[in-house]
Amino acid sequence: MKTRLFFAISFLTITTFFGQNYYMSQPEGFGSATTGGGTTSPLTIYTYAELKAAIKLSTPQVILVSGIITFPNGGAISEVFQNKTILGLPGAKLVNDNQTTGAGIFYLKNGSNNVIIRNLIFEGPGAYDVDGKDNLTADGCMNLWVDHCDFQDGQDGNFDIKGNSDNITVSWCKFQYLKAPKSGGSGGSNDHRYTNLIGSSASQAPVDGHYSVTFQNNYWGNGCVERMPRARNAELHILNCYYNTDVSSSTALGLGGGINNLTCYVEGTHFAKIKNVYKSYVSSDGGIVGVNFDSCINGVNNVGAVSKPTYNYSSFAASDVESFVTNATCGAGANLQVSSGGLISSNCGNLSINTYSLVDNLRYYPSQIENNFTIDCFNVTGKAEFQVYSVIGKQVYKITKQITKGEKIITNFSHLSSGLYICRLSVNENTANWKIIKK
Repeated sequence: MKTRLFFAISFLTITTFFGQNYYMSQPEGFGSATTGGGTTSPLTIYTYAELKAAIKLSTPQVILVSGIITFPNGGAISEVFQNKTILGLPGAKLVNDNQTTGAGIFYLKNGSNNVIIRNLIFEGPGAYDVDGKDNLTADGCMNLWVDHCDFQDGQDGNFDIKGNSDNITVSWCKFQYLKAPKSGGSGGSNDHRYTNLIGSSASQAPVDGHYSVTFQNNYWGNGCVERMPRARNAELHILNCYYNTDVSSSTALGLGGGINNLTCYVEGTHFAKIKNVYKSYVSSDGGIVGVNFDSCINGVNNVGAVSKPTYNYSSFAASDVESFVTNATCGAGANLQVSSGGLISSNCGNLSINTYSLVDNLRYYPSQIENNFTIDCFNVTGKAEFQVYSVIGKQVYKITKQITKGEKIITNFSHLSSGLYICRLSVNENTANWKIIKK
């Protein structure tokens, strides 16, 4: 297991699993270290030129996208993205309907790192096999979180991960094809509605040998034919996802071993309408594939043995996946509520136990503080225990008190050294955890 997992493992004994929210304040899974632009004051952009210029800035940025931005012919933004949060205001859409090889919207070049992309609609020209570009391509991006996005009608694919990309979480995203495929492309396929590719060949892999990707609460819908995802040289966790496509020949998981082999742990996932849940590509990719289905609806037989991921994450029952993930108002897709100041919320409440909307200054993940830190418990009444742990698991702060509805817990961290800390708040029988950075 990769060294990046040590952090999660070391805190396993002090964290408590809790129900997911439609809105996640921080990524879970393999992309959990991603912080994007942090708490940088947001910059609102309205045009293609403004968007490209903001992405090219060398400093961390929180970029708020407003309205519909249509990309020019050949205008995919192909840059090294570093320390950026790109967040769509309600209704924000990025459109590139060019059917030449110049299609595509975001291309994260090799050297990209620490990128968050949320609440955006990506609209491509429809599938046309000219070996063109995808709506979103990560071609060498480390630490990436893509959340609550709607990917529609990518030319070559909707969202591909390749090159040296690694440590990625894709959550609450919807993938679909609404436009009919165009035949006669030079690539040879007349129906290239292939949505997600991980690794572009059996020999391609990131530095440590495996693409580590978490797919959480995603929805592959109508029009999707294959690649949900298609992968090799990877370690995948597919959690609480939903598959329901109207394509009669559809294939969900297409997995080959590649030169470094592949593992895939599929958990609490609902394969509602898909012809082939799993197709082996070992004959073409070589290597060994292990794929295990844990508590899934309409899963298939396991292949080999795959260990359950050791990082901390939240989940819900497979029987709830359809109602939660397909919820048009709050489920998968670009439906977050984002204020003009960048505050994020959801129109819906929590999915299971109450994990609250905890921190009134938690605007971007993780929260950066100086000395004072305020926790707003909103409608909660009961015994509250607030604890803070260092990165080696040592408790450095604790307060216990009885709170009433609407009360705030105000703490002072002036005695703490600068660095990363884990916070844990328990009220009655409910617990939530998050990270802070002490300046």
